Amino acid sequence: MSRLATAIKYRKALLMGCWVMALSGQTSLGASLFGDHTCQSWHKQSYGEKRTWTNAFLAPLSLTLKGLQKSKEDKYNDDPKAHEEAILDIDAFCLKHPDLGAADGAGRYLKKLLDMPPT
Repeated sequence: MSRLATAIKYRKALLMGCWVMALSGQTSLGASLFGDHTCQSWHKQSYGEKRTWTNAFLAPLSLTLKGLQKSKEDKYNDDPKAHEEAILDIDAFCLKHPDLGAADGAGRYLKKLLDMPPT
């Protein structure tokens, strides 16, 4: 295998690893930057607070994944109403999983939006 092919192979593996880490179950670690809402506390938030948190949490993740995928489309940030569906999805997730956090629901929503397999 040539050096170039080997370098490309390792670069792809590194990018894939970063991508998987960005959307792994560790979303709760990043959530603390924006407030770490449990599913129980999520339902007590006003719609405005949910919108602010959802955009602050999902917009940078979506932009990062767009760059890693070398995509021209950013399915979350390109849609000015993306937070609406995301909030509904997080609400539904939290009803089903009250022992988890809103960040877990947001991560699953983003995976679904980007057509990624669930972990």
